[in-house]
Amino acid sequence: MAESSVEKKLLYLVLCSALLHGAVFAVLLNLPPGSPAPPPEPLMVDLQDIPALPPPREKLPPVSRKADEYRRVPQEMAPKGVQQRDLPAPPPQPGSEPQAVQPRLPTARPSQPDQPPERSPRDELFRRKSGDRPAESVNLYPSAAKLARIEERYRKKYAPEVAEGAAHFLNTDDILFGSFLRRFENAVYGVWRYPAEAARMGIEGVTPVRITFNRRGEIVGRELLQSSGSKILDEEVLRTLSQVGAVGSLPRGYDKETFDLIAFFHYGIIGGVQRSLR
Repeated sequence: MAESSVEKKLLYLVLCSALLHGAVFAVLLNLPPGSPAPPPEPLMVDLQDIPALPPPREKLPPVSRKADEYRRVPQEMAPKGVQQRDLPAPPPQPGSEPQAVQPRLPTARPSQPDQPPERSPRDELFRRKSGDRPAESVNLYPSAAKLARIEERYRKKYAPEVAEGAAHFLNTDDILFGSFLRRFENAVYGVWRYPAEAARMGIEGVTPVRITFNRRGEIVGRELLQSSGSKILDEEVLRTLSQVGAVGSLPRGYDKETFDLIAFFHYGIIGGVQRSLR
C-alpha cells in the first residue's frame, strides 16, 4: 500500500516537470524576434586635398660615355703672373729728383773648387758602388736571386739527410717542432747583428749551419757547413749561437736525446741592411 503511494507521487512529479519544461519551451518559441543592430554610418573621405601625382618620366636613351673617336684635349696653361720688375715705373712726384734705375744683374754663385759631395755615415753604410768594390771580392756581393739560388743548392744537398730524419730544416709551421723552432727563431733575432764592417763594405752571403740541441733545448753543438765567403759573416753567426741560451725543452713526442737543425743565415743589403733566418 505504501509502495503504490510512492510510485504515484513520483509519477506526478515527473509529469509536473515535463509540463513545466514544455511551457518554458513554448514561451521561448513565441517570443518576438529582436531588432537588428543599425548598420555603421559610412565614412566620408574628401579627395580634394590629395596632391596630383607627377607625370611619369619619359625613358631617356642610354648615354654613351665614350666619344665616337679619340680627341686630344689642348693642354691648359695657367696665366703668367706679372712680376714687380715688369710693372711700369711710377710717375715722379713733383719737386722730387728722378732716380736712375739700376739694371738687375743675375746673381752668380761663388765658384767652388771641384770636390766630391760629402757623404753622411748613413750613405757610407747603405750605399755602395761597383767601382768601390775590390776586384778580388766580387763574389762577396751576390744579388738577391743568387742568394736564393745558393740556399736552394744547400737545401738540395742536405735534403737526403732531412728525409731520413737525421736532421730538420727550420720550418716554424711544423706540427711537432713548430713551437720549439719559433722560440729558437725569436732568441736568435734578439742577439744576431749585421756586422758594421760588412754592411759598410756591402758584403752579403748565406751561412749554412748545423745546430744540435739537447732535450732541455740547449745548444750543445754548432757546425759551419760551408762558408759564406766572408769570415766576418761566419764569425757573427757562430757568436750569435754562442749567445743563445736554452729555448725550452723538446716536444714530448720526440723520443731522441738530441735534435739536429740545419739553418741558413742570410745577410742582404736590399733597400737597407736585412737579416733573415731560414
